[in-house]
Amino acid sequence: MNSKNFEEKLIHMTKPDISQLKHQDMLAKAIIHAKDKSVVSFWWLGIPIYLLAAFAMKSIYIPHMSFTSSFHELTDKQGYMAVIIFILLPIILIIINLISIRQLYYLYGNTKVKVFIKTVLAQILIIILSMVIFIIYLL
Repeated sequence: MNSKNFEEKLIHMTKPDISQLKHQDMLAKAIIHAKDKSVVSFWWLGIPIYLLAAFAMKSIYIPHMSFTSSFHELTDKQGYMAVIIFILLPIILIIINLISIRQLYYLYGNTKVKVFIKTVLAQILIIILSMVIFIIYLL
């Protein structure tokens, strides 16, 4: 008697109706977070870019002043601040954006590279700018 009830339940079962996949929600949230991270990263990257632009203008408009002498003047006076701005900040931004790209790549799966790069172009630009700032400091 119990097996007949079970068979009837199996016969009358239907497949569940899923209107939206969880994967799509996860991907949408990851894209929104990646855009938020890239905006915040651009703001943080603005600090060293602003300082480098100020050093460049100082070397152009003040006679007998070069970009490297202005830069060394900052590192001599504010050594720890220069290390934070030109080494630590770019490294942190590189790590954050690489993690964001990795998460998006994991959620995208096997999609076209063109679609993936279009989505993460801001992160790639931030990583490149961060590496340039880091290299300028090391020169």
